[in-house]
Amino acid sequence: MYKLFDYQRKLVTEARNALAQGNKGVLIVSPPGSGKSIVIAEIARLAVKRGRHVLFFVHRQELVKQIKDSFKKQNVDLTHCTIMTVGKVANRLNILPKPNLIIVDESQHSRAKTYRKIFDYYAGVPKLGFSGSPWRLSGKGFKDIYSAMVQGPTTKWLIEHHKLAPFTLYGYQLGDKSTLKHSSTGDYTKQSIDDFTRSIIHGDIIKSWLKFAKDRKTIVYCHSISFSKIVAREFRDAGINAAHVDSHTPAQRRKEIMDSFKQGRIKVLCNVNLVSEGWNVPDCSCIVLLRPTESLVVYLQQAMRAMRYQPNKQAIIIDQVGNFKKFGLPDTDYHWSLEDREKHPHKDEGTAADGPAIKTCPECFAVIEASKVTCPLCGHDFSAEIRKIKQKKDQKLQAIKAQQIHINYISTKKPGELSNIHELSLYAKARGYKHGWIFYQAKKRGWL
Repeated sequence: MYKLFDYQRKLVTEARNALAQGNKGVLIVSPPGSGKSIVIAEIARLAVKRGRHVLFFVHRQELVKQIKDSFKKQNVDLTHCTIMTVGKVANRLNILPKPNLIIVDESQHSRAKTYRKIFDYYAGVPKLGFSGSPWRLSGKGFKDIYSAMVQGPTTKWLIEHHKLAPFTLYGYQLGDKSTLKHSSTGDYTKQSIDDFTRSIIHGDIIKSWLKFAKDRKTIVYCHSISFSKIVAREFRDAGINAAHVDSHTPAQRRKEIMDSFKQGRIKVLCNVNLVSEGWNVPDCSCIVLLRPTESLVVYLQQAMRAMRYQPNKQAIIIDQVGNFKKFGLPDTDYHWSLEDREKHPHKDEGTAADGPAIKTCPECFAVIEASKVTCPLCGHDFSAEIRKIKQKKDQKLQAIKAQQIHINYISTKKPGELSNIHELSLYAKARGYKHGWIFYQAKKRGWL
């Protein structure tokens, strides 16, 4: 059986207490890599032990196999469990045994029609949802599905307490981002990402990997099968054993590639949407991001895949598409909520929600907090840059102050004393007059 950490036991207790208080839906939030499958297995074990029947579902078959293995290791009696993909459950509602508890993994997908169909069919059955990032591009929340939320420790806490590996993120951006266009869902269109990847010099992908992560077991995230195959070929041409895999790869061949990667015979695994959720290779210590995205969920699941804990491990994240500029570092403290939020929020470059301002070191390309005077990795001195930024801010403040003094002076005059349109504009601004007043006064004086 698994030996749960204290924070995992706390999650189990708080989730069960929330259900006991009458909540029909409880969402459990804990960062990727924090061991959600262990918490799920323990809750299922306790439920079955009390004579309950548990229904577990998730959206991918690979995750079904993983949770079955976790249930077996936790001594869960599988004869009292239904474990399937969401599609299979939705198509078998009239023949499946009625559950006493529903458990859903990767619950950020809970708003999908198939999920809602199951929830509606079992309307009176308590449900537990699990997610590392309950966030949707649409901005729609989950308060109509889950009435309570239980939160686990932050990513920072997990790193500090040796439950996740510390990381270094390199922002070595490639490609022309002006080609990226948004779809109706809020993320980038496939066509625009195709255009974006065509602007990437493929040799630079290999060059940056050799510089930052040579010989590390690496997962590369791509947006399309064709691009992933190209990247894998580029690695092989450079003498690095690499392979491509996707959901259309024949099952036996996919298993061979995955096993070879786990065993170290394949050094670099290029993929499309296959190893973002639930897949666990603890000794993978490098991630290369080649898929630009507007989805925080996609970013965290991919970027943190190399942060599974091992003693003395320092994960390397090479973000070559600038996702970190929108979302910050993986250990940013995001404030999760069941409520709706602003649709498709866009963050300014260099900042992230709930996190400190960040910058990229011009020498080593490490992404660090903007307040750092020296780069903690290469020792680059930012003093000159900081002075320039301060000078620009001071100049801007002085210009604003001078303009305000001028406005205050103009506002003391009478309208007839104003000598040009600029002074009319300043006077109107000081007095709160509408733009039409400026036009009227200028035309009256023959200036228009």
